Amino acid sequence: MIVWPLGLEDKVLPRVFMEIRQVRDEEFLKWRIAVRASQGFHTTPDDTVFMRAHRVEIDRLLACVDGDRIVGCGGVDSFEMTLPGGAQVPIAGVGYVGTSPSHRRRGIYRKIMNRIHNDARERGDLATTLWASQSNLYGRYGYGSSMPAYNWQIDMRHTAYAHFPSWTGHFLEPQRDEAIPLMTEAYDRARVIRPGMITRTPKRWEYEIHPVHTKDEYFVVYVEGEDSLAYARYTIEKNPEDEFRGTVHVVEAVAATDAAHAALWRYLLDLELVDNLKAHVRPIDDPLIWMLAEPRRLRRTLTDAIWMKFLDMPAMLERRTYPVDDSLTLQIIDAETKQPRNLAVEVGTEGANCRPTSDTPDLVMNEAELAAMYAGAVECSMLASLGLVEVSARSSDAALRADAIFRTNPAGWNPYHF
Repeated sequence: MIVWPLGLEDKVLPRVFMEIRQVRDEEFLKWRIAVRASQGFHTTPDDTVFMRAHRVEIDRLLACVDGDRIVGCGGVDSFEMTLPGGAQVPIAGVGYVGTSPSHRRRGIYRKIMNRIHNDARERGDLATTLWASQSNLYGRYGYGSSMPAYNWQIDMRHTAYAHFPSWTGHFLEPQRDEAIPLMTEAYDRARVIRPGMITRTPKRWEYEIHPVHTKDEYFVVYVEGEDSLAYARYTIEKNPEDEFRGTVHVVEAVAATDAAHAALWRYLLDLELVDNLKAHVRPIDDPLIWMLAEPRRLRRTLTDAIWMKFLDMPAMLERRTYPVDDSLTLQIIDAETKQPRNLAVEVGTEGANCRPTSDTPDLVMNEAELAAMYAGAVECSMLASLGLVEVSARSSDAALRADAIFRTNPAGWNPYHF
């Protein structure tokens, strides 16, 4: 429990005492109402009961309490994330963070985030990740935009393939209950080979494919033999002035092989009585644009997606693999303490060794920049050109070497909006 006196610059308001503590079972509905209200949404008791049963770990949820009011919220979900090379490590997925308008600019947000980070370290999580509601919020806490993604839009009249791998499987069009185990199988096949993807429990699948909230979704699964290799969830928005036109919204599309990817997108791009397709949070290295006969027709808008912060920096550096053998001395500036930390890092195809050192650094950066580079989607040389990474004069090629060190194939990506 954290309790602190809160002095206010506005002397009209009284001096108050608040505490940050774990959420109790009997106040879960009140907590959920506070979370949703801070984000501009309503909730219902039925939704909250379903969420409590299928999604949350109540001992990982936090409330900031002022008297009998919950005025701030936060918490995490437990996941394992795939690192480059295939290692699975425990991480905390941050969410539920918000503050009541009556209590903004009083330090609640920062205290909740600090508590989240400290609790996650104690549990053994190696990193925290999140989807940011605003892109200017989390750099101050050491988060880097480590897995940017594209949002897509394309006119369905211009979706012919020119170059693509062939496929031999077939499609299933299951209903919700039949779809979940098939999608789970395909997701888990993809998850272990794509850095950045995270685990989904059976209960979490039930929660995500909510029988009410996803009632308008369609499901398609690509199968080879008895193996589910790809799936998509999508909705169709009809043109109110013409029922034979509309837009396909791809909620999620995941494939475990190149052939399954090509087959799945051919299915989606061949849907009839629609004239546009939109897809959200696609990998930056998705090959569809190279498969199309008219690649310019695929309009891609870059967006930040997953932000990441290291809780155990040496472990995160040592647990992944690297495409080259090399070594660098890094000076990392802590986002909270502003203290520098020098690490000697030796990397290779089998992993890495990371140790404290007093040697002069080759590269100096904030911890957010290291997190941004980690999954291979952001290049150190680009950050250096902006002044976000300082390159030592004695090792002028260090940024380019870091580009090669942190490169991943495939690129880091997470389609799962937790």
